[in-house]
Amino acid sequence: MEEKSERLSPAKKMLIASLLLIGAALVQHLVFDLVGVEARQDLIMTDTGIGIDFGFDMQPSFHSPGARHFFFAARDGVQVLNSTGELRGLHSFDMNQPKMVGSGDMVAVGESGGQTVYVLNSNRLMYTASLQHPALYFTVNRTGFLSVIMKTDTGYILQVFNPNNAYDPRYGLRAPLNDVNVFPFSIDVSDCGTYVAKAFLDVDTFLTSRLKFSYFRRAESRGMPEGLIASNSFPDEFIYRVRFTACGRLIVVTDKRIMGFSVGDSSRELLWEVPLHNRPDLLHLGERHFAFVTGDAFLNDSEASSPGVLHIYDFNGNQTGSYDIGRRATHLSMAHGTVLVGAGRTFIAVNSHGTRLWTYSAMMDVREMIFLDNTDTVLLSGGTGASVMRRLR
Repeated sequence: MEEKSERLSPAKKMLIASLLLIGAALVQHLVFDLVGVEARQDLIMTDTGIGIDFGFDMQPSFHSPGARHFFFAARDGVQVLNSTGELRGLHSFDMNQPKMVGSGDMVAVGESGGQTVYVLNSNRLMYTASLQHPALYFTVNRTGFLSVIMKTDTGYILQVFNPNNAYDPRYGLRAPLNDVNVFPFSIDVSDCGTYVAKAFLDVDTFLTSRLKFSYFRRAESRGMPEGLIASNSFPDEFIYRVRFTACGRLIVVTDKRIMGFSVGDSSRELLWEVPLHNRPDLLHLGERHFAFVTGDAFLNDSEASSPGVLHIYDFNGNQTGSYDIGRRATHLSMAHGTVLVGAGRTFIAVNSHGTRLWTYSAMMDVREMIFLDNTDTVLLSGGTGASVMRRLR
């Protein structure tokens, strides 16, 4: 919404200066640049008094499903809190360096080399996955399917836990990989639990990435080995992420392009691809869009841009917007169809069309900032605490 410029009276200038001084003292203030305002006005985010304290050594991480609650994980467990300060849930554990990954209202918490992963939603602990081998990689989808890559003495094991029967291996998937030339890098399951996508790197003769589609349950595979539907090869290319979207597409991220596949019974189809002309410094796959910020240009690529350009695409492969940050990015997150991109202590909110909504200027180092209920409510995480901040109207 566009606002008219206003000449500030001396009294109002003093009031704004006082507010800024208070914010600086608390080291918690947000400044917003309003779109379309020729004479810039500064608005302030207010500290709601809702927050969490933690030590420098707690290794905190946060996940927001874009609703009125968020997840907070640290060494001693996971908390689920409302943006109004109410503690909705708590699960205790003891980890040295916990890592939390989330999708929608689901999170999985484990640690690299650990053998236990907890899967939770905002209401409860859904199940605990006990692994027979150390975990190298894990992810969870929106319906609670946990996918894990484990390292063994002879190779790797790819395992998927079914939230409907998490403790019965007959309802899950377990695939050993003992080829010394093949390395698994990513795995994901469709929300309906029907299809699995797996990405491997084969270095036998030439560097080749392989993308395999299969059924989750072999009973649905109609006699095909290991439920295999299809397999693709990408010579001299490295796949480092596969993820199913809520609309049933599979997004495949390589070091050269981003692709969108449709996956169905006994079929797979490449629908679109977005070539990369720069190495992405950061990439985020949201609920309806994906975004990345350009890093260094590929050698001799005439279509490359300068580092620090944000690109936003929908899951049909259409670019919906872009924004030039002007410098290298250090943070990227998405919610409510809006991107939060950070460069040092400066954060910019950009909608899916590439329009800047506001700019945040911090007077302290910030671990991360994520949207909560809406684009006017954020969780600001610093060195020893996090606070819920709301935009003043």
